[in-house]
Amino acid sequence: MMQQKTLAGCRARVSTGSFTRTSTVKAHATLLSRPPGSNRQQPPASKQTPQQPQQQLKPYARPPVKSSEEIVAMILGGGPGTDLWPLTNSRAEPAVPFAGLFRLIDVPLSNCIHSGISNIYVLTQYNATSLNRHLSRAYQFLNNVTLIGHGSGFVETLAASQRPGLESKEAWYQGTADAVRRGRGGASGLESKEAWYQGTADAVRRYLYLFDEAKHEGCEDVLIMAADQLYRMDYTQLLNYHRAKGADVTIATTPADEEHATHLGVLTVDRGCNVLEFHEKPPRTQLATMSIDTHEYGFADTAEEAVSKPFVASMGMYVIKRKVLQELLSTRFPKAVDFSRDILALMHGQLKIVAYPHHGYWEDVGSLKDYYAAQMALAADTSRLQLFDREAPLFSEARVLPPSKVYGASVADSLVGDACRVERGSVVKNSVIGSCAYIEKDCFVKDSIIFGADTIDTTESRAEEVARGAIPLGLGHNTRLERAIVDSNARIGPNCVLVNKEGIRDGRNRNLPKGIVIKDGILVVMRGAVIPAGTKV
Repeated sequence: MMQQKTLAGCRARVSTGSFTRTSTVKAHATLLSRPPGSNRQQPPASKQTPQQPQQQLKPYARPPVKSSEEIVAMILGGGPGTDLWPLTNSRAEPAVPFAGLFRLIDVPLSNCIHSGISNIYVLTQYNATSLNRHLSRAYQFLNNVTLIGHGSGFVETLAASQRPGLESKEAWYQGTADAVRRGRGGASGLESKEAWYQGTADAVRRYLYLFDEAKHEGCEDVLIMAADQLYRMDYTQLLNYHRAKGADVTIATTPADEEHATHLGVLTVDRGCNVLEFHEKPPRTQLATMSIDTHEYGFADTAEEAVSKPFVASMGMYVIKRKVLQELLSTRFPKAVDFSRDILALMHGQLKIVAYPHHGYWEDVGSLKDYYAAQMALAADTSRLQLFDREAPLFSEARVLPPSKVYGASVADSLVGDACRVERGSVVKNSVIGSCAYIEKDCFVKDSIIFGADTIDTTESRAEEVARGAIPLGLGHNTRLERAIVDSNARIGPNCVLVNKEGIRDGRNRNLPKGIVIKDGILVVMRGAVIPAGTKV
């Protein structure tokens, strides 16, 4: 019998003020110790939400989770991330940075770890190189670790792969030189209908055979989730709620207003949270028939919130019985592409599908404008996303970097990563500054996101580059940046003004300087771009 292990002394980043440090924490699973209705991350007493779903043991209920082996998590990160372009031009969507230190993928993975889930697959496809690198560096500590019970934990990537019947001449390497030429680990721009994931259900179906392996013989439920959302959740509550309800499928939900509901899956439910209808991205005319009192039904925290958010929206997160999942994908819907559109919308009344009310912050950041807004809220400290939590820190790659240095400059209402330099006379307001960012003297940065760089730039190396006529990494002196995103390793010369002064919403048909894109009114300096001195946009 294998000896139970815990995660002791693993490295994690814990935020402290505007800067961060690397601290030793102990991640401990509590699937056994938490009753079904408890919440490990309780809000303050004044913000307690009495509408939390109460799980009572019924004749049809299954017992709570007792072992990590009973659950397999599948994080879907294989989409092209079109709505987040150009940030996804050379990286997978889950690898997009946020809050100066983290990647989007760190959110569901950290939630899994704190919920005692140690059997985790990440499904990848487009531009997966940096994502694979991050996973191998940041989550190696979880391999061969068991949080609860017995077995061997893991975080593994499942890439869209060529197998018999799924060959494609265009999408796959044609030889050694072609393989080196592509060099990204994901053939963006070389899509193939046969070889690539067509949707969420199709992606999971291709790896159903894994559940026939001996290591998953104890698996009872599969937790499926997206990798482009910001939230904190104790999946223990969701899993035990699913079992207490005796559900075949449980959909994690959040109250939504009309604007957001038109872009999400929307449910109608009865007072027992049983799903009566499910419609993916319904038109406004249909939405008018789907509103409920979300506070009375236990989804909204207050009556005031229910007025502005009268719809029950899917978070794109599902718990499905393993046997039900296998039957749905292999027998009932062998050609289904998406869970929401092709399966769940057709199965209410045939399966026991229930809605799980998630209380707390949740934001889908799969579009550039939503991603930008979420980052600005973090900088302004108006976001409900909790980054400063000693009991449940966000895990990420622990880079060994010096502290940031701000001298003779002003930094207010901002998040600043490690090894940053903000020089004399510069002003930074309501912005997110990623690690290794360099802001030279007399710059003005407002309402902006700077991803930073892969390496530390020294004063000496910058002087050498300038002497050669090159533009160093970061922002050159006397540069102004407003409502902008500067991607990794960008080089912006001195005396630039990047503020979108004409208020352009969509810059596709505009004659913008090379390396600059405007989308949804947000100016983006693309990854590795070189912006000449004096550029004004």
